[in-house]
Amino acid sequence: MTPHPQSDEIILIPKPPPAAREARPNGSRRGRSWVLLAVALATLAGGAVCVWWWLRPPTAAPVIPPPIPPNIQDPEILQVIEETRQDVIDHPRSADAWGRLGMVLLAQLFDIDADHCFAEAARLDPSDARWPYGRGLLALKRNPDNALPFLRQAIAVESRPGTLSDYSMQLAEALLERRELDEAEQLFGQEYERDPSNLRAAFGLGLIAVARDDDRAAEKFLTVARASPFARKKATAELATLARARGDKAAATSFEKETVALPDDPPWPDPLLDLVFQLSVGQRGWERDVGMMERDGHYAEAAQKYLEHIKKAPTSQTYVGAGINLARLREYDRAIPLLREAVRLDADSVQAQYTLALVLFSRAEREWQQSPGADDAKEWFREAIPHARRATELKPDHARAYLFWGLALKYLGDPVAALAPLRKGVECRPEEFDLQFALGETLLETGHDREAETALKDAQRQNPNDPRPAQDLERLRAKTK
Repeated sequence: MTPHPQSDEIILIPKPPPAAREARPNGSRRGRSWVLLAVALATLAGGAVCVWWWLRPPTAAPVIPPPIPPNIQDPEILQVIEETRQDVIDHPRSADAWGRLGMVLLAQLFDIDADHCFAEAARLDPSDARWPYGRGLLALKRNPDNALPFLRQAIAVESRPGTLSDYSMQLAEALLERRELDEAEQLFGQEYERDPSNLRAAFGLGLIAVARDDDRAAEKFLTVARASPFARKKATAELATLARARGDKAAATSFEKETVALPDDPPWPDPLLDLVFQLSVGQRGWERDVGMMERDGHYAEAAQKYLEHIKKAPTSQTYVGAGINLARLREYDRAIPLLREAVRLDADSVQAQYTLALVLFSRAEREWQQSPGADDAKEWFREAIPHARRATELKPDHARAYLFWGLALKYLGDPVAALAPLRKGVECRPEEFDLQFALGETLLETGHDREAETALKDAQRQNPNDPRPAQDLERLRAKTK
């Protein structure tokens, strides 16, 4: 039986023929040496390949970027998305390419596609806090329960102090919104201790103190926060509530008047969203610019921008934008014709119908306060009613449209007719003070005392600092004695 060869016998070197041996007496030894060297080198090379194969970083198959959203009419938006998406196709393992595509998509309000891109960017580069933070911001809009893990992940990897502060404040505010006060207070407190000039942290601490009925701390922090243009109105309103609760009517009245006069607080600056806004192009970019003007209270500039845009895009929406900003400036003679044109262009636009009703009602009420029963005011109230009613036909849960419809009827001396829209409005938004109070007053005026008492008490619970429900309840008690 032929024995199996040993391991060193596997490679057989054939012997040259005798003639060759005679011609090259030392060739056999040299040939064998060269062949053995070649085999050794090949073995080493093969081993190196194997080592590289086993030790290489694991790589998944490249993920395909999301398709371009359908039905994009704006060529500028389509172009920027195509170019940024192509960069991802060319560099599928670049976290920056994926992240930028996500920001471009988010800038054009394609949130779901943006979230997909941020998720892939975070997978490719777990050390970049921008991508989980972006996912957290998106989750706050669509599914707040999922936002906290993303925000915590961003904070865990962020090292830049300023950005870390912004991320921490976003997490603290999300926790405060969920009434998780202990963790929110810890984050706000750490930031305020590190930087006492951080008014965002001061405002957060003030709100937590309000939630815990710690009036002294609340007043301290809210007074500090009033210095911020991003919290001035909200902090002043909270201080008015505190003043009225402690019986300081003069301070409460002063704060309340100031609150009414102040423009709405703009959102806090954000390191990611501020960059995203700059990536808006086309119509989205234009909307970004005019939106920032409105946010900052620059209504004249915003109105002018809309008026210029009407020449290019004379749409109902553009006319509404111009009209509402002029109405904010109380330039009603210019605003109302524009809003009428918006309704003419699109009679089925809820926004156009409601905005015209709102502006007509506001103008009429302002005139009524100066000249009760004025004919002009009555005419504007009458014109507001069909537009408010049409808004509710187009959007049956439009509580504010029911409110102006009902109140206009009440001003025109028909409180019985006003009851139906006001009741419908309360049905849509029972938590809204204005509706409950308007319904309560109208019920009281029409002799529905029991219902009036219920509505006025509900209004009083919703805003205990407004004296009017208590005054009406006192009238009701006097009436029933």
